[in-house]
Amino acid sequence: MTTLPQAPTPNAVTAGLPPVIMLFGATASGKSALALRLAAALGAEIINADSRQIYKGFPILNACPSPADYAAVPHHLYEFLPVTTRFSASSYTQMATQAIEDIISRGKVPLLVGGTGFYLQALEGGLSPMPTSNPVLEAEVAAMAPAARHAALAAADPLAAARLPMNDTQRVVRALTIYKQTGQTLTAWQQGGAAAQAVAAPPIAPRWRYIKVGLNPPRAVLHENLRKRWHNSAHTTGALNEAKELIKLGFNGEEPGLKGLAIPLWMQHARTGKPDLGAVTQKALEADRQYAKRQCTWLNNSFAADVILENPTADEAVGQVLMALA
Repeated sequence: MTTLPQAPTPNAVTAGLPPVIMLFGATASGKSALALRLAAALGAEIINADSRQIYKGFPILNACPSPADYAAVPHHLYEFLPVTTRFSASSYTQMATQAIEDIISRGKVPLLVGGTGFYLQALEGGLSPMPTSNPVLEAEVAAMAPAARHAALAAADPLAAARLPMNDTQRVVRALTIYKQTGQTLTAWQQGGAAAQAVAAPPIAPRWRYIKVGLNPPRAVLHENLRKRWHNSAHTTGALNEAKELIKLGFNGEEPGLKGLAIPLWMQHARTGKPDLGAVTQKALEADRQYAKRQCTWLNNSFAADVILENPTADEAVGQVLMALA
């Protein structure tokens, strides 16, 4: 079923502005395949909006588009960053803005595709002001045991803890430090709480008209797609080979680009053979299911989609997006 509340009508502020499409969905929801169809139908170029797929060196572990996908349509901001480099939503906003402007200047339609809601939120509405770092307090939080640190974050800011896995040390430390430093949660800051409003910059006039498309297949379909992904022998063999290559290059799994989901577990298996391959595959599946659940929650609660595509054919999906663009 596909729902279209109403084809969005540009208001007085956005009327006449060039359209930019945002396609958001959970991992394994079919974003890449739909993006290719939309790009072909609209004369669009694809811009990555996934915080895992910016890193280079392990496209299977990060479920990046295939070489055939890259060859079919121009793709931007995929697999360009070394795993040792930290990357912020602010940096993403700057680079995505440049890509959008370049695509529009060539008469094409920018199509943002990904599963990192914070990237899309930052690009659309700007970043909420955040307190400057307190190095002493941050060091104290960093010294906590990972489980205790995540439990403390869950008690203070359940929403942040739900979307940040325990092994995402950098972001968990930052979120708990912000709470200890200001008495407000990271979630409150991001949603424009009192402290954020006190230092907020004046709003910036929009440059584009966003058309927001949410891909939200039934949970059973999503889980089956994930099961097929991780029970495909070529996929698991490819993931293991990538983990071995990362180890060969001297990485240990603590690098910023290797924090995602089950990647450290794959590296542990590649290094020691433990846990066994079946257990690693199952844990990778479970990690992706939890990640997909968080993405679906953000889609339903925060994305404010113009079009929700639940289980459409490719032609139906393209038709709905064309209606929204009209």
